[in-house]
Amino acid sequence: MKKKRIETITIGIFLVFVFVFTAVNLFAEKKEFSENENRTLAPFPALTVSNIFGGDFDTQFETWFSDHFVARDTWIETKAVSRRMMGAIENNNVFYGKGRRLIQQFSTYNPTLFENNIAYIDEFCKENGRRGNILLIPDACYGAESALPFGAWNIDESRLLDTVCEELSDQTVIDLRNALNDPHYYFRTDHHWNAAGAYEGYKAICREVLQIEPYKFTQTPVSDDFRGTMFSRSGAFWTRPETLERIDCERPVRATILFEDGSRMDSLYNDARLETKDKYTYYIDGNHAYTEIHTDADSERTAVIVKDSYAHILMPYLVSEYRTIKLVDLRYYQGAVSALLQEMPQADLYFIYSLNTFVTDSSLGMLW
Repeated sequence: MKKKRIETITIGIFLVFVFVFTAVNLFAEKKEFSENENRTLAPFPALTVSNIFGGDFDTQFETWFSDHFVARDTWIETKAVSRRMMGAIENNNVFYGKGRRLIQQFSTYNPTLFENNIAYIDEFCKENGRRGNILLIPDACYGAESALPFGAWNIDESRLLDTVCEELSDQTVIDLRNALNDPHYYFRTDHHWNAAGAYEGYKAICREVLQIEPYKFTQTPVSDDFRGTMFSRSGAFWTRPETLERIDCERPVRATILFEDGSRMDSLYNDARLETKDKYTYYIDGNHAYTEIHTDADSERTAVIVKDSYAHILMPYLVSEYRTIKLVDLRYYQGAVSALLQEMPQADLYFIYSLNTFVTDSSLGMLW
């Protein structure tokens, strides 16, 4: 009898817990965007006949319920804390590195896609009579390897870069493996290289492509509250934020930026982005399909750059060397890059990607 009473009480507590949390979740204030996770949360599914009887409503409701679960950030952080206390060295493919670094794991890639991307670049450059300048930035798990926890495993990036150098021997491959060999060159909470790392990239371009002496630059902190994508993905919300910097050349350069939608900025920096979670978009306003930069640099050089977001923090350095730069993100761009080269017959052609993106991005086949 006593056992039955305990079972009844247990079931009752469980049911109350379920119904109370369900009621709280249904009626609690909903947010459209998660600052910590840096993403838009799922909307409530449409109450239509086709959605309900077509089988999509249940899945969409589960996603909505999960995204808007009361105290969601607390539960996410609790999970991360629990895994850390049990000895886990990563969460959601983010390593807990030394010095409170959050380092993206690089554990898989598509060999066929990797080889195709190399072939696309080589073929495109030869068809257009241009010598391509390929800058593939090693990821933090390579450059900040000394900060990885014991037992961390990643793909051998050096082997991949050896392949790129061998198969693109007719092009200029800018090898940064020796330059970016310290955690100092990468953000602590984000997957991108930082201002110091990008400066190493700029110096390598000056040395291997432009064959000139690089300018000197100053880095001025503009925010001490930067929490990057690894902060969002890892659930390690206890990690302290870091600094984001403005980059200025010793020879001041004015720049105007035009975007694909006709909008413009009269600076390389969007100060309004510093008030958002995704502060890395401070540099040239983040991802755009097409970005055109005009400067008053003491140079007549022009460039076409096919890139991912790693190129954004490099632009404050490169504008000191180029009068016009056209940036293309093939994930969004609908035009042909060859048409841009026809408009700019003397332009230097660059491909600037993180190595991780390069081996997983299927959009390079859209160069034509």
